[in-house]
Amino acid sequence: MAAAVCVMATLLGCSAKSSGPQMYPVEGQVTFDGAPVTRGTILFRRLGGDERGYSGEITDGSYRVMAEAGPMRVVITASRQVPGKFSEVNPGEKDPVYEMYIPAAYNTKSTLEVELSAGANAQSFDLVP
Repeated sequence: MAAAVCVMATLLGCSAKSSGPQMYPVEGQVTFDGAPVTRGTILFRRLGGDERGYSGEITDGSYRVMAEAGPMRVVITASRQVPGKFSEVNPGEKDPVYEMYIPAAYNTKSTLEVELSAGANAQSFDLVP
């Protein structure tokens, strides 16, 4: 009986393959005003169709994401501590205040677009104020 089940599974083409899109590595560097983005997020959002997104962390200016091939809009966000500025919302605590410093042209109103290909992709971004 077990042999018959194995034979049927083979004949029907059962496999461990994923039914989702083929994914490819995308990696690179992100700088702002000439310096590496210390900590942030990068998002590749598919243009057209379901606008599926693929995101990853930026650490010390580097990132690595798995994404499908095709045209993508790129969204980059990062925040940094504002020197000397603290929030005292919690009584008795001074919490550092952070600001989003990457301009809207790279995130909420991003104009960055790339074409990702099947295979490994290298995409670096040198952002300016």
